[in-house]
Amino acid sequence: MAEKTSRSKRVTEASPQESNSPVGVIIVLVLFVLLAMSTGFAGVIVVLSLVAMLFLHELGHYLAARRAGMKVTEFFIGFGPKIWSFKKGETEYGLKGIPAGAYVRVIGMNNLDPVAPEDEHRAYKNAKFGQRLLLASAGSLMHFLIALVLLYAVLVGNGINTDESDWTVKDLRSGGPAEVMGIESGDRIIALNGVPITDWWDFASNIAGLPNEEVTIQVSRNGDLVTLQGNIGSRVANADGQDYGFIGIERTKFSTIKAGPIDALGETGEQFGLLSYETVKGLGNFFSPSGLSDFFTEVFDLGSTQSPTNVGVGEGDEGRIVSVVGATRLGAELTETGWTGLFLFLATINVFIGIFNLIPLLPLDGGHVMIAFYERLRSRNGTRYHADASKLLPITYLVVFVLIAIGVAAIYLDIADPISL
Repeated sequence: MAEKTSRSKRVTEASPQESNSPVGVIIVLVLFVLLAMSTGFAGVIVVLSLVAMLFLHELGHYLAARRAGMKVTEFFIGFGPKIWSFKKGETEYGLKGIPAGAYVRVIGMNNLDPVAPEDEHRAYKNAKFGQRLLLASAGSLMHFLIALVLLYAVLVGNGINTDESDWTVKDLRSGGPAEVMGIESGDRIIALNGVPITDWWDFASNIAGLPNEEVTIQVSRNGDLVTLQGNIGSRVANADGQDYGFIGIERTKFSTIKAGPIDALGETGEQFGLLSYETVKGLGNFFSPSGLSDFFTEVFDLGSTQSPTNVGVGEGDEGRIVSVVGATRLGAELTETGWTGLFLFLATINVFIGIFNLIPLLPLDGGHVMIAFYERLRSRNGTRYHADASKLLPITYLVVFVLIAIGVAAIYLDIADPISL
């Protein structure tokens, strides 16, 4: 037995060295080159950001395990075949060929995970309740921390809330009502029929309600007040044949309002709360019977219902789950608008993953949180209760199957019917 154990140890220690082949690294580099060719440099930035995010998720688990004295045997970025690794102490660190995630292996996560007798005191299943709870939730807590940092950076560096009253005319439709009236690029519209305009939406809604009407518009032009008159155009708004007014102008972008370093603390909490609320609401709608039915109906009916091109996010796309393919595409589009777009995209992704991962079902981290609470409630008079993980295997397999099915379907949708901003 001693000889067998020794041989096994030698093989384990040698395997990281055998995996450090340059072939795997070259393959990964080629994949990144292909990614850059298909999505541009912005796509590479997004993928690297997502990989870094997954690394930080697992770093949260790793630090919580080490702080509790648990034994960590592996810390890898990616899945599949090893392409590079090294061993320091009792932990093997490295990269694997499929950069679609990361993992940390802590011994004794449940009663089905064999643990050497000398390591029993360092197994997750034998740790204190608070230590197990912290380790199980550490990944999500790391995501929330990342999101808070990103939101704070955007609020201080650029601002999130927009000033919808701060806009001017950017461009005009050739021959449109605005051009006929004499409105020019750079004009600031300040009143409609003598009523002050508070913001863009106030102006747009009033114009929509005045099809074919003659109006008076006051604009500020180079510091001078200019009064113009003319007729509003009209278009058919819906199948009922109701007309709405249009004027044919394009506005400038709304300016954002930067927050001070102190004020941004409170605003960061507000934005985080809003993102969390929308995420919980979206997940609830998606995983409802009607939500899942609509999703898979869209998948199976795509061939007969999709239009030749998808030029925007429509009602059918609202709340749709996107795969890593769709997320990379959307993230690249946002990144091309600047660092603010990238940071807000990553903040949203982090909040989503953090909350999704806390769903109380195995193999998600929330399943381990649920088990920790269950074991705590079942423990009596200093006697520790251990849940039997084998009883949870059927529902765990079902959850894995559903997640894989949703993931594959989402990838198919993102390729066949991509969402664009």
